[in-house]
Amino acid sequence: MPDMTKSFIDALGRLETQHDADTIALLFADRAQVANPLVNYDDGGSGAAKTFWSQYRAAFDEIRSEFSSVTEKDGMSFLEWHSRGLIDGKPFDYDGVSVLESDGEKITAFRTYFDTRHIPAAHSKGGAQTGRA
Repeated sequence: MPDMTKSFIDALGRLETQHDADTIALLFADRAQVANPLVNYDDGGSGAAKTFWSQYRAAFDEIRSEFSSVTEKDGMSFLEWHSRGLIDGKPFDYDGVSVLESDGEKITAFRTYFDTRHIPAAHSKGGAQTGRA
């Protein structure tokens, strides 16, 4: 697994368990794109990445992601994942795919794809800004 992909997975684990958005945000380049099905930050960089990941984590009481397949080719990584946890005390689980683009040192684009119907509404947890509501 390429170093950037491993660093991303490790930082996501820290975000999910310790609410540490700084570590994952620092992986992003100055003009990085960050997007999911409902939210898109074009050229937002590490500041937008920190906002994106902070709001993502705030949407859940608990969340844990596991990666079933990771493929890397030509500066791009494709990560298949399964996430589960609690929102407002209600269990959820869902699957998706994330795409990382890297310049070799920083993430230049992060896009993730999932079916939003599998995630309960999370307005009280801050999910409205992350596509979780």
